[in-house]
Amino acid sequence: MVMPALGFLPIIVDSSAPITINAQIAEQIKLLIVMGELQSGQALPTTTQLAKHLGVNHNTIASVYNDLISSNYLVAQRGKGTFVAQTQAVQQILNHKHFYNLLSEAFTAAKHVGLSPSEFGAAAYGQAVMMNRKQATPLKLVFVEGLQYEADVYEAIKSEIKQHISVLSLEDLKASQPKALEELFAADLIMTRGQHLWEVTQIAQSEQEVIKVDIKPSRQLLTQIFSLPRNALMLLVDQSKGGSEVIKEMLTQVGIFHIKSQTLDLEYLQQNLQLLQQADVVCVSRLVEDYVRQCSPQPDKVIVFNFDLDETNMLVIKARLAAIQLALATT
Repeated sequence: MVMPALGFLPIIVDSSAPITINAQIAEQIKLLIVMGELQSGQALPTTTQLAKHLGVNHNTIASVYNDLISSNYLVAQRGKGTFVAQTQAVQQILNHKHFYNLLSEAFTAAKHVGLSPSEFGAAAYGQAVMMNRKQATPLKLVFVEGLQYEADVYEAIKSEIKQHISVLSLEDLKASQPKALEELFAADLIMTRGQHLWEVTQIAQSEQEVIKVDIKPSRQLLTQIFSLPRNALMLLVDQSKGGSEVIKEMLTQVGIFHIKSQTLDLEYLQQNLQLLQQADVVCVSRLVEDYVRQCSPQPDKVIVFNFDLDETNMLVIKARLAAIQLALATT
């Protein structure tokens, strides 16, 4: 059902305002939609009617209507007129009504200190421009990985903090590869696993902050391992011996002492596949999971070393990110 057109729109035009007349009219039309004075399907005055009411040129109103039609706030129907659209753009500003309420509260406060609407608009625009300039450049974050399985750690961090992170190889940094060093030295914050913290700190510049990322075995994995009988044999397999040793250390830190464990790299396992028959369970990194399952006479004995990010450690990292962002925004 088409709603009748308003006889006039409660719009005010201020020629001394710091924004164009077109923008004033367009924003007030959107505000009327947000406040429910204009609803989807409702007809607007003709360009001639609104131009006469506001005392502006007919072409000005035509330009405003065309812009709002292009941005899906209004829709034109040939021979019938211009109407408030029923689109995602309209629904989106209706969902953001709280934003307009905040503006209203801000202007009420501005009136108390004597600011006119034009002065308030200019001040709000200036503040927005400055804040946007300060926050336009995102933080440069780097994660330094030393073991192949740590690519999963990198993905987990990126998903948690929802910011872009560059990943660098510790081996490249130790080899002083120029491109890797250049990216490291440009970082606002450097993250790495605890076992690499000292090495990465020595490579980074003295004023740079390097923070460790803590992970722990997932609850599901711990449940599987704690359910094993005493003295059961568990193989720990990774692409490298160092990787499997790290897995053993993390399991030990959470109190896994009731079973026997043997750390292997993939190459050693390939040469001694009989070990898969002797083991009660085989815990593998994701890097070698497919190969070990294919070779194992009992694939159901193969479990994957899944991990969780340490909650307290992530709170620390997020707090540091917020502090660094604030410091950059105020300099």
